[in-house]
Amino acid sequence: MTNENEHRVEIPPRQYLPVLCMAFLGVVASFVLFWLVHGWEQTHQRSEFESRAKAIANAVESTLNEYVGALLFLGDFFDNSTYSVTRQGFANFVKSVMPRYPGIQAFSWNPLVKEEDRRIYESAARKEGLTEFQFTERTETNKLVRAARRGEYVIVYYISPLETNRPALGYDIASNPTRLEAISKGFTTGKLAATGRITLVQETGRQFGVLLLLPIYHQGGSLTTPQERDNRRKGFVVEVLRIGDAVESALSGVPDEGISLTLYDTFANKGDRFLYHRPSRLSKKTDEPIPEEESQVGLFWNKTFEFAERKWNVVLSPSGFCFQHRKMWQAWIVLLGSMLLTTLTSFYLLRRIRYTIDIEQRIKRQALTNQQLKDEIRERTTAEAERDKTIANLQLALDEVKTLRGILPLCSFCKKVRNDKGYWE
Repeated sequence: MTNENEHRVEIPPRQYLPVLCMAFLGVVASFVLFWLVHGWEQTHQRSEFESRAKAIANAVESTLNEYVGALLFLGDFFDNSTYSVTRQGFANFVKSVMPRYPGIQAFSWNPLVKEEDRRIYESAARKEGLTEFQFTERTETNKLVRAARRGEYVIVYYISPLETNRPALGYDIASNPTRLEAISKGFTTGKLAATGRITLVQETGRQFGVLLLLPIYHQGGSLTTPQERDNRRKGFVVEVLRIGDAVESALSGVPDEGISLTLYDTFANKGDRFLYHRPSRLSKKTDEPIPEEESQVGLFWNKTFEFAERKWNVVLSPSGFCFQHRKMWQAWIVLLGSMLLTTLTSFYLLRRIRYTIDIEQRIKRQALTNQQLKDEIRERTTAEAERDKTIANLQLALDEVKTLRGILPLCSFCKKVRNDKGYWE
């Protein structure tokens, strides 16, 4: 039986060094490739996210500009009317415009009213069927009450649609500091002005809104200087915009892909900048203010754009769902493939080393066997030479015996030898 120990290949520890070095370099290279591909994946995902974020931001900006355009169109209607716009004419005009703008809560005509003309306006409105019409304002507890006396009012005199906005009818928007700031700016510059975020008088939920105010002046004079504009003030056409509804209308045709949107007014005070938040997955939570610094953490993309002489900032950030159905596996495939290749190469090198050592050991054993055979042959050759020599000596001795036997007469019986004289000795 063959001894198994004769076929065991013992690899010296130093022979493992090349395999270990190759395995170490292979592992390092695998992780380097993994991080390179992973970085490429992240760059690709970031680029794809930014592309989609830009599309969303552009859709919001474009839609809001369209809402501004609707108010400018109403302003042209007032400026180009030869006669005073009636309540019914205003309602008919708004009725034709409103269906195209679901984010608009209402349009209103807010004339500038002096204190001495207050009774005239209230009386005229009651004669038109608004029997409870009066100038109103809100208290600190947000209760709607009759407006206090002041030098000027900017009254919601026409509003359409009336049914859903009746609480705002007669409201003095100049009684609110936020609205008053926009009123002063609009009259002074002669340009469209927007308020900061406000809670609308007719708001029943918790959604923020803004008022877009376009100043209207009395015709027939120059409006090039602030003083001329101040002297010819007539009032405002106002667009009541619900921010959340406007944003949702802008994104109605955009699929939800796990991107959250948050809108801020950069012109407002720090605590009042938040306007609207649209979480991913079509959630409608609009009453959870998010500080601007918290929305700009991690991966995000933002864009600042002008809106009615203010600057709004839209911040978009991806959720886990955003990349869930676009998860890339190239980095892990490269890592596993590299590790597998390193493992297979290590095993191959180990087998080659084992095979080489096995061959070397076989050669050594064969050389030893050959040397043993040579020694044995040499010994046998020496023994045969000694044998041949002995045989030769024996043959020589035999020949000598035969020669002697032929020369000396020998008695076969007594073994005596006969001498030269004939005697047997």
